[in-house]
Amino acid sequence: MKRFMMMIIILIAGMAGCGTADENDSQPVKKETEQGAGEDISVQKGIVAGEMEPSLTKKDADGQSVYVYSVKNQTEQEKTFSFSSGQTIDYELRNEKGEIVYKDSKNKMYTQALQEITVKQGEAFSREIVLPKVESGSYTLTVWMTAKGDQDYKTTAKVVVE
Repeated sequence: MKRFMMMIIILIAGMAGCGTADENDSQPVKKETEQGAGEDISVQKGIVAGEMEPSLTKKDADGQSVYVYSVKNQTEQEKTFSFSSGQTIDYELRNEKGEIVYKDSKNKMYTQALQEITVKQGEAFSREIVLPKVESGSYTLTVWMTAKGDQDYKTTAKVVVE
């Protein structure tokens, strides 16, 4: 009986120590350089010169509204995006009232396959978008990436349909 009580006490003491670390302990470390200027060095993320830059540009096409969505890697490291399906981007068209006129993923099915796309430094992830036929007017096109656990790199453009 004494042995059983001792094991329970040890087990409770061991469990009490689990999960008590403060999440704020992982602060970037400041180090002085030889010139005396301080710089932040983060062990987890590394030094980044720039960021991922999304863009949306209109492309000339015969009778169709075609846009190119790109996310350019302006960092000093490769960036890998993980997708849980065949869908890599999504987009929507909103009219002047802000109502969604078209959303690409609505009523669509995508392959359920894990995929990773790596974008090297200075390169871009790009997808071409062919807009559906809509009534004449002014619209806002919003495009974003559907990578899981990451930023969506959302960007917008004004679309005028005549």
